[in-house]
Amino acid sequence: MMELKYKHTIMVVDDDVLITKSLNRLLRKEGFNVIEANSGADALETLGKLEKPVSGIISDQRMPNMSGSQLMQKVKKIAPDSFRILLTGYSDINAIIDALNMGEIHRYITKPWNDAEFVGQVRETLYQFELKLENKRLNNLVKKQNLELKEINKSLEQKVEERTREIQAKNQELEQGLYNTVRAFASLVDNSSPAMEGHGRRVSLMSKQLAQALKLSEIEIMNVEIAALLHDIGKIGLPERLFLIDSQKMTDQEKAIYNKHPEEGQGVVKFISKLDHVGLLIRSHHERYDGRGFPDKLSGELIPIESQIISVADRYDKIVHLGIDKERCIKDYLRERNITQDHFAPETLIKAAASFSIKKNAFIEFAPDVVKVFLDYIEKQGVSDEDEKEIPIEKITQGMILSRSLYAVNGRFLLPYNTRLTQELVNRLKAIQAQSPVIGNLFVKK
Repeated sequence: MMELKYKHTIMVVDDDVLITKSLNRLLRKEGFNVIEANSGADALETLGKLEKPVSGIISDQRMPNMSGSQLMQKVKKIAPDSFRILLTGYSDINAIIDALNMGEIHRYITKPWNDAEFVGQVRETLYQFELKLENKRLNNLVKKQNLELKEINKSLEQKVEERTREIQAKNQELEQGLYNTVRAFASLVDNSSPAMEGHGRRVSLMSKQLAQALKLSEIEIMNVEIAALLHDIGKIGLPERLFLIDSQKMTDQEKAIYNKHPEEGQGVVKFISKLDHVGLLIRSHHERYDGRGFPDKLSGELIPIESQIISVADRYDKIVHLGIDKERCIKDYLRERNITQDHFAPETLIKAAASFSIKKNAFIEFAPDVVKVFLDYIEKQGVSDEDEKEIPIEKITQGMILSRSLYAVNGRFLLPYNTRLTQELVNRLKAIQAQSPVIGNLFVKK
């Protein structure tokens, strides 16, 4: 016997009172509540008054004024979820067809019936009825949970957006803090020796352009630019004489002191977590390709590419702008070309001699790939970059991206390249310029 979960109420309809009483007794024995009606009109009136719909209706087909199939057609509209069973004789095929089509009855039972079979069919119909109710309940539950999930997702999306905005603001704040730190460090380097002023900035600019030519990633380019700007920070506190002489002319004691500056530089920046890698690049900028550099005697590909770039840019700037080892380089260059310096303007000669010195030391001091890119860079110097434009500070606007780092006219580092100008930065730069015109033109990406 099929077990039913719920207490059910069933309406029985027949114009023969004896039959309704008989069905009432039979169904009550099975634990059902039973409502009797003796006509279609009586059944419809009773259904209209009930607070809760009945589980099902069992109606005779042959009744005066309103047949069972006509009643079922009306019941379908009043109580669409209730099951509908038609009682009919064998000869009422047309009535059964009408009831199936118009009343969408769930089954029919022919007269006379066997009580056990009758009860079994009612229970089976009720079991299907309960399945239908359960399916409807689950569908409603799923719809409700989907709505709740939709609301939760909407809430989560809002929280993610809020959190993303907070993180972006925090990152911007941290980046600004980092740039302030870099600016402070760069000022310390420039102030450590008047002769060195601008050296870090020039090496940084060249290093960045070499890194771009070597197709390094954006983060690598930013690291190499900052490391180049601060590569001499470990020299702070050294005797000024050591800033401007070639290491080959130093005493052993001076050389020992001088050779510690890459490690000292790394030590200065290592307490800034975002400068960890920059510190490593500073430490390695005096390593040589042949392994005879310092402090770790790294060689070849073991030297970070960014440090190899800084090494080349540093050497070039020292010869051309600081005059370190200038005379020897010029003599080497003139001897190699078998000419006199009368053939050159002084500025052209020193640049050519510096380039020659670097080229000659490829595979010895410098990485050959970096030297090749450096020589191409020197050859193309003066050629404008088609991807950038130069604009006065009065015309900068929010959203512009710096194609070069921004320095004050005294060489003080202000902002790294690739910085997207916010309205706050635009206002601040214009305010600084209005108070004291210390900033030159800016280069921004087209």
